Amino acid sequence: MPQFAFRKSPAFEGKKGAMATWLRLGELEAQKIECRPFDKATFRASLDEIRTLTMTGPDQFVPRMIELCAISGVAVVLVPEIKGAPVSGAAKWLTPSKAMICLNLRGKSNDRFWFAFFHEAGHILNDSKKESFVDVDYQDDPREYQANQFAASLLIPTNYDQELRGLTTYAAVVGFARRIGIAPGIVVGRLQREGVIEYRQFNGLKQHLQWVED
Repeated sequence: MPQFAFRKSPAFEGKKGAMATWLRLGELEAQKIECRPFDKATFRASLDEIRTLTMTGPDQFVPRMIELCAISGVAVVLVPEIKGAPVSGAAKWLTPSKAMICLNLRGKSNDRFWFAFFHEAGHILNDSKKESFVDVDYQDDPREYQANQFAASLLIPTNYDQELRGLTTYAAVVGFARRIGIAPGIVVGRLQREGVIEYRQFNGLKQHLQWVED
């Protein structure tokens, strides 16, 4: 039996084996990363620097986010998707002093990748060490809602909510993203999810990610 509990939702039916496999691959990779003992304040502070990394490419942000999180006691690993596992990320405590955030490239765009990372960071900061969180698009748990709110407000603080609703042109999105210091694709993803713009609009501002062979 998998050593973690899946939430009861239709998204998991018949897929627990694939998702358990994906999570186990993440655990094996995370065990290879040397981390300092977890420090909540250090981890929370590191998220502010990691947020600035959204404006860089994977060759820059991947090693730096792994380094910053390891200093905080969190092993960040990237594991390719597995067929039949509709999962975008996971958070789990490997020991009482070492946590893991496991991510893939589901959706293959930087807005989804970064939202997934900060969502999992929210679980690490705010939820029980005794539970594991394997996240899919289906939301049926108040802790998932809380993690979503944490990610959304860290990426785009709530004091910008009213201004966001007025961003309906390409230039406005780019200017806003530059001013608050995040990738414009993240702003586009937020506007699309909230229905301010259509899903076909401004996708050229998103950075598309892909796996490469070492």
